[in-house]
Amino acid sequence: MRSRSAVIAASLLVILAATGILAWQAQYAVNSHRAAAESVLRDYAALAADELVRRTAVQVGYQGYYPLVTALAQSFEASGDIEHAVRLLNEQGDERLRLALPLSKRYFVFEPSSGQVYFAGKESPSEEFLNWLESRLETPPSETSAPYFVAHGDVEGGPVTAVFRPGPPIVGFQVDLPALEELVRKAVMASPLLPPSLGRGEVTNDVIFASLVDHGGIERFRSSGTYRADFGVVTYFDDHYGGVLAGSRVLVSVDPAKASDLVIGGLPPSRLPVFLGLTLLTATLLTTLVLDLHRERANQKLRSEFVASVSHELRTPLAQIRMFAETLHLGRVRSNDERQRAIEVIDREARRLSHLVENVLQFSRAEREAIAVSPEAHPLEPSVLEALEQFHPFVSGKGIQIKTRFEPGVEAAFDPDALRQVLLNLLDNAMKYGPRGQEIVVGIESIKGGARVFVEDQGPGIPRDERERVLERFYRLERERNSAVGGTGIGLAVVRELVSRQRGRVFVESGPTGGTRVAFDLPAGPDPEVRP
Repeated sequence: MRSRSAVIAASLLVILAATGILAWQAQYAVNSHRAAAESVLRDYAALAADELVRRTAVQVGYQGYYPLVTALAQSFEASGDIEHAVRLLNEQGDERLRLALPLSKRYFVFEPSSGQVYFAGKESPSEEFLNWLESRLETPPSETSAPYFVAHGDVEGGPVTAVFRPGPPIVGFQVDLPALEELVRKAVMASPLLPPSLGRGEVTNDVIFASLVDHGGIERFRSSGTYRADFGVVTYFDDHYGGVLAGSRVLVSVDPAKASDLVIGGLPPSRLPVFLGLTLLTATLLTTLVLDLHRERANQKLRSEFVASVSHELRTPLAQIRMFAETLHLGRVRSNDERQRAIEVIDREARRLSHLVENVLQFSRAEREAIAVSPEAHPLEPSVLEALEQFHPFVSGKGIQIKTRFEPGVEAAFDPDALRQVLLNLLDNAMKYGPRGQEIVVGIESIKGGARVFVEDQGPGIPRDERERVLERFYRLERERNSAVGGTGIGLAVVRELVSRQRGRVFVESGPTGGTRVAFDLPAGPDPEVRP
């Protein structure tokens, strides 16, 4: 009896220990998911910080320092006296100059021949500031083609900034650093710091904390909210726009309450209490726990692979956009043809990025059963042609030809936006998996009870036993997993979801030239279903 009890007790202890270990493993998986979600939020904070740095540098440099120092130089050339030049400056009616005037704390002119600095205004500068300024003005900048120069320093235990225009004589002004707050606020309020497509237009600047700290460590701007270091980033201005804010930095974080709008699955709560409670259950419940853990790990693996794939797909167009934008910004193009090519690449990659983000959003809506379509009877040809026109930049320069085979006058019940997303996905697949220089055929034909739209490529085709599986989420052909062709594994899943929401069906078959033919049927009206 005692032996049997000992066996039962030992069995219970083993079950409890095993359940505890499984609970720990499950919590580890959830923590990994949470860490991945937090990493994505930090990436979005970095994206917003880069945008804020760019906007603020442009706002301060182009809308502030440049018009003010330029107008000051012109006024001094006309008057020959710094006091008179300042009066002329304040009498001008230019709106851009009026907005820049509060940036000046005091004006000065430096005569290299005499080595003297003359100031305008009643308040005289301290000797330490004068010595610091003279040391900057006496050493001419190496870059003489710049319209103005900015010097940053620390005087009497506080930060100072001076902006001057090369001469002789050299004219400039000391920056009133607290006045930067208004320019930073304008930069923040100009438009959302994150692309609206990332959060379905609901992630506004209200959920982003932003702070600007100058080169002396003094905070010059702070938005509402609280900085969350675990979801935030610190980005320095460095030499953006001629170093107008060199040494300054911005702190940006995203409100984790909006994680569900930015990250698929959001920030998962801890499930440790739930799993600890399972330690009191029987072996049957333990088996249920093991199965649940297996599903959790499988979902975690799928989500991790999905996040990695999406991150990889987003990184390429972002890198292209940034590279060519910097090329244009720095004026490194050698001809109008190169400039036009850079603009075309930025446009193409921005479209590609928008398409990828829209796919992820549609997939996220499908996961939450939140896709809404409004199918109505329309002619198919105009909407299909519109989608082809939007896709044209993606195939530009690749030697791909898109042929149409439309049966005239075909109508069906569909949602135009959903149809456009379906066609863009199918065309994108045909372009990626077909050979360079191929011919893609897009067709419309009438069928009993509705209409059929198809896209044919000249790729290697899809094996018959995998034609249904490619419509599942995250599924990719084995031959494509280790290939250089990118993909997230959700494109055809989004297609099937959008078509089914319009009471249609999708199927895959071989094309007439041996490639792949993906077709979808739509009903003639919003009520009847299409029959095979």
